[in-house]
Amino acid sequence: MPNTALASAPALPELSHRESDDNYRSVVAVLNTRWRVIECRDRLQWILQHAKKKRDGVVWESRSYLRTREGLISFSTWHAGEISPDAMAVLTSLPERI
Repeated sequence: MPNTALASAPALPELSHRESDDNYRSVVAVLNTRWRVIECRDRLQWILQHAKKKRDGVVWESRSYLRTREGLISFSTWHAGEISPDAMAVLTSLPERI
């Protein structure tokens, strides 16, 4: 008998390779409602991004490009303000350098 549960499961949303997309595939942490950190598509740096609302959704604009955990946390705190405890735990668990 075929497994109908698998057949009726909703499709997972497709992840994007575009860093400005809301569904970008390499989001490291969502800091709060307006800020997030991603890993660049070439895995060379972390990028601090700010959400900009558009008529057709959200576009993420890059603000800072960082290669050290210390710099990432410092810039994130400076720009984003309050960071969720879960997001800060993710940031502090990152390697010292990307």
